[in-house]
Amino acid sequence: MPKPLRQPQPSSSIARLLDIHAAARAVAPRPLPVEPRNPPYSASQGGQADAACPGTGTGETPRIKRELILTPSTDAALSRLVALFRETSGAKLTTSHVARAVLQSVTHNMSHLETHAKKLGPLKLPSNARGREPERERLEARIADTLIAAIRASTGSVDGLD
Repeated sequence: MPKPLRQPQPSSSIARLLDIHAAARAVAPRPLPVEPRNPPYSASQGGQADAACPGTGTGETPRIKRELILTPSTDAALSRLVALFRETSGAKLTTSHVARAVLQSVTHNMSHLETHAKKLGPLKLPSNARGREPERERLEARIADTLIAAIRASTGSVDGLD
């Protein structure tokens, strides 16, 4: 037998729109997420995470959505990376799982990234207009080269991967 309703149901969709309590709930401010008191990474710590990478063992719930616009080749690279980890792990991983893991590895090497990013120098963001794709690709390639150099510089500093 179904449970009795706690509140009377609106007689129509218009009645729901005119309900003052529903309107108040809809426009009420949402509480901001609480930031950790001791973030796992800071530049003063030399970029080393406390005991692990951020998000590892913290019990954080993924709830922040990001949207990426990819080229066909970068989409293929991301799909290939996800497929690689799916095949080698036997788990039904999602793109989000792999992207969070990649960002954890980036955060773990942040001190090396900061050093190499300073060498990158100033960049000019190219226009999003059609025909400017080669300029955007050159910019992204410079950033990728910086990431690669920082990762290579950190070789041997990642525990358990030797």
